[in-house]
Amino acid sequence: MNVSPTRRLRLAWGGATDQGRIRANNQDAMYADSGLFVVADGMGGHQGGEVAANLAVRTVAKADREDLAQLRDAITEANQVVHETAIEQPELHGMGTTLTALAVSREAESPQFVILNVGDSRIYRHRNSQLEQLTEDHSYVAELMRRGELDEDAAAVHPYRNMLTRAIGVHAEVEIDDWVLDPVAGDRFILCSDGVTNELDDSEIAEQLTLGQDPSATAKALVGLANDRGGRDNSTVLIVDVHVELVDSTDEDLPPEDDDSQSPILAPPDQPNLPKSEVEESSVEQGRSSTVKQRSWLYDRVHIKLGTVIISVVLLVTSVAMVTTIGWYARSGYHVTVVANHVVIQKGRIGGLLWFEPTLQQWTEIQTVQLTDQDLRRLADGEQMSDLTEAQDFVANLRTRLLEAESGS
Repeated sequence: MNVSPTRRLRLAWGGATDQGRIRANNQDAMYADSGLFVVADGMGGHQGGEVAANLAVRTVAKADREDLAQLRDAITEANQVVHETAIEQPELHGMGTTLTALAVSREAESPQFVILNVGDSRIYRHRNSQLEQLTEDHSYVAELMRRGELDEDAAAVHPYRNMLTRAIGVHAEVEIDDWVLDPVAGDRFILCSDGVTNELDDSEIAEQLTLGQDPSATAKALVGLANDRGGRDNSTVLIVDVHVELVDSTDEDLPPEDDDSQSPILAPPDQPNLPKSEVEESSVEQGRSSTVKQRSWLYDRVHIKLGTVIISVVLLVTSVAMVTTIGWYARSGYHVTVVANHVVIQKGRIGGLLWFEPTLQQWTEIQTVQLTDQDLRRLADGEQMSDLTEAQDFVANLRTRLLEAESGS
């Protein structure tokens, strides 16, 4: 008796990460395991960004994640953990991270992919030689582009292009975007931090994905290319390939599937059903000198020699106090200023300090056309405040004066 084979979904993955040419450390973090793939890009000074990214990734990795609700809960928990840690440890005040995840949900009859995103790390899908960005950037410049107020050329050089409108851990609550997709054989997903997308355009990314190399080689090539373009930020890439394989139904305790290849049954890559020579390894490449790891992995440090460790410790002891003080000062306080013809409240020092740039805290509806010449000159240079309450009171008083002036006229 002839028995028709059963189709199963197999995921193959590979990743790479590098601190780049400019940054002193790597504040990106990532995770890859059967059914869950995560990339995070931390922010908040020399130490805070690294702590935030790894806290968020580890929290999501340990949580239940069988369906969309559990995945959203996991990211909400990650936001709470990062936020509370920043409150409990003053040296980490203001830290946060992006987080984007691709996961397998089992709540439907057949497995589906779930995408969740907070921040400007991205997920793309490469299908039939076409690259499509699936996530939306949560950044000030991206918001302007979606409203048609800014084009791509202007966005690339905008002084606030790195300002996020959403991030994990910055506030007690966070808004999460999510999408549900059907798996399709041959799809290739890429998760990456903005260290890659700021250096490479979509056509360059698509070109590397089209070469047909295995996930690890493709991820390493993209990270290397980002470094060749300048490497101004940490860069991280995680590639996930979707494969469909045929298995003998008499040997597998699996229900038969119909002919629709978009609804296969999940088979984790550490339990392959093909001959060993045909199974792609799941691996990660960290930087230029790290070793390859197979199957599940969580972002680890690059291994370095003992002598280098000792030298690094000595240098850290002499510089950590200065860096911590600068970071605290740069992130302390708030100021009211004008951004894109609107009055806004920003966290940090006016104009930023070293690599600590101010971040958008609150957007107001007050536009520059409503301001007097005196107020406009005052806010164009920025008005420094000691805390958020003082900044909000300033905006409230400004709003009251404007309303009174309008009613008087």
